[in-house]
Amino acid sequence: MSHERWLVSYADFITLMFAFFVVMFAISQVDAQKLGRFVESVNVAFEMKGVFPESRPQPIVASPSTGGGIGVRPNLAPPKITVVTGTIPSRRSSEVRRALQRMLLRSRLQDKLRVRLDRRGVTVSLSEAGFFDTGSAQVRADALPTLHDLAETLKVADAPIAVEGHTDNVPISTQQFPSNWELSTVRATTIVRYLVEQQGYDPLRLSATGFAEYRPVGDNATADGRALNRRVDLVILTEASEGPVPR
Repeated sequence: MSHERWLVSYADFITLMFAFFVVMFAISQVDAQKLGRFVESVNVAFEMKGVFPESRPQPIVASPSTGGGIGVRPNLAPPKITVVTGTIPSRRSSEVRRALQRMLLRSRLQDKLRVRLDRRGVTVSLSEAGFFDTGSAQVRADALPTLHDLAETLKVADAPIAVEGHTDNVPISTQQFPSNWELSTVRATTIVRYLVEQQGYDPLRLSATGFAEYRPVGDNATADGRALNRRVDLVILTEASEGPVPR
């Protein structure tokens, strides 16, 4: 028996170590933005399939302290998008949802916008507190950049959008708005006019409806519930729910 057979095992070990460090070096040079988009896409796919619904990785970014290497941004809360149990996202809904997730991560608008995925499609709720003064249907000046970002994001899908105004059950009676019907409807038409006149949306894609206080999502007996109910919903309709375009 040769006493030098250990050299073969040693050479194999050195080769494996060399390969390992080459792979580690290659990973360290991965484009941070591309890797971040990949992780985000995988995360969205898992969520839509119901796999690990509560587990979301932190966004991956370039870290200046490591010379542009891969790092984790620790203080950015992931966007919360509610998915109704049993919902099977259409291709259009999935595209819109991914685009909204990217926008929410980029602009940190989770407190102003709520996103819900159900059988109708993707619903984006604009809270009164984030976009309108109490009793007013004019979009606040400080909310226009947010509305602009949202409008640009929703252009990802050439889909019909139903804009729906909602209020709480506190009565209103002013010269401009005799009741909550008028307030909810005018807020919806204000958003529609903005999308058409400022963002160039096709008017055939849009509709405006006012529901007053009759479709609440919160408890009108509490202040928090009433705040949830004062909203304008943009419903990006699925292919199945959009229906024929009237001629």
